[in-house]
Amino acid sequence: MKSSPSSPSSLQRKTPFLSTLLLAFIIFFIIIILYSEVFSFIFTQSHSSNYNSISRIIQRKKEKLAFAIGEREEGCDVFSGSWVWDNNSRPLYTEDCPYIQPQLTCQQHGRPDHDYLYWRWQPHSCSIPSFNATLMLESLRGKRMLFVGDSLNRGQFVSIVCLLHQHIPENAKSMETFGSLTVFTAKDYNARIEYYWAPFLLESNADDAIVHRITDRVVRKGSINKHGKKWRGADIIVFNTYLWWMTGMPFKIL
Repeated sequence: MKSSPSSPSSLQRKTPFLSTLLLAFIIFFIIIILYSEVFSFIFTQSHSSNYNSISRIIQRKKEKLAFAIGEREEGCDVFSGSWVWDNNSRPLYTEDCPYIQPQLTCQQHGRPDHDYLYWRWQPHSCSIPSFNATLMLESLRGKRMLFVGDSLNRGQFVSIVCLLHQHIPENAKSMETFGSLTVFTAKDYNARIEYYWAPFLLESNADDAIVHRITDRVVRKGSINKHGKKWRGADIIVFNTYLWWMTGMPFKIL
């Protein structure tokens, strides 16, 4: 058995690194979507309502939409930039989204300001295309997209669902939970966006999606198949687990 203690001073030194890593994860997730064959046309500046036009775009799998608008031949460092005020295209969704957990609704819990809703990441030498829900739904047609990990990935899952659900009629969507698995279905597109709670990815005593705040955590080495068998058949999988390994709390590995 092994343990992984960490001192408060070492955690303080890791804080800037964790913030950078979190931003890198979010941008890396966007890159994964943009550069897959099917998802290369999810992000565009115009929102076309013409179904045939969208279908033709989806079929052109060999073509790639540039990840960054205005990037030079040598590329663009999307990590080099700043947050800019944008009250024209932000927010992309609000707390009215019914899938946001109550404990994450800042305004309902008394936050008085709204300025935080209008900030957008802007790279110095290029621009990131706007999100297009219609193209993403068409790209997800007949597919299963799965988020696996802890509450950070659950937040990513909820964000994607909130971005899409406002473009889907009430009778054409559903959200269901089956233990550790939560499934959002866009019925007209035969598309499923799912979230599976597995904070360590491996089997652990924190696998209960509701009751998992355990002080003495235990992880079983080499047990990926315990959860992995539930992920089979997914077309796109987004993993996240690092926060649970870096909390500084000791845990046992069996």
